[in-house]
Amino acid sequence: MGATVGVPVEECSVLVKRLRKASFVPAAVAGMLAAVAACAPIAEDGDAAAERLYGRDWIAEVIAGRPAAPAVESTLSVAAGGKVSGNAGCNGYFGSVIIDGQAMSFGNLGATKIACPEPAMGQEDRLLAALDSTRGYRLENGTLLLLDGAGAVLVRFRENL
Repeated sequence: MGATVGVPVEECSVLVKRLRKASFVPAAVAGMLAAVAACAPIAEDGDAAAERLYGRDWIAEVIAGRPAAPAVESTLSVAAGGKVSGNAGCNGYFGSVIIDGQAMSFGNLGATKIACPEPAMGQEDRLLAALDSTRGYRLENGTLLLLDGAGAVLVRFRENL
């Protein structure tokens, strides 16, 4: 499934409905056709986007709506074979990931169990809960966004260059 660029999916549906109802006034139809063309998937498809995830280290900037603590680094690494690992903030974690187009879900997550002081433990808890709730992702301007089932951002990562 391709990612759309420039026009949200909801607006595309409205544009298509208007085009179907439009009288055939050339200028109006041409304008609507141009708008509908912006709905076409012109960004990379899901498989190409997934390839951009693999073998890179991602560092969390925002987790569950809160900025990552300055001295606490929460990371994510996705391997092409469906494995995921990283540091949740205090403990290392590992598990599996399924990516299908823009859909993403994590499973069989495990972590070491060392207790750490705040803010590391709170950040770790938020990250692990966010991974568990992830149902999709989006790559946007050099960031990786993990999304819940409604498309809301759970975690924003930047690539560790």
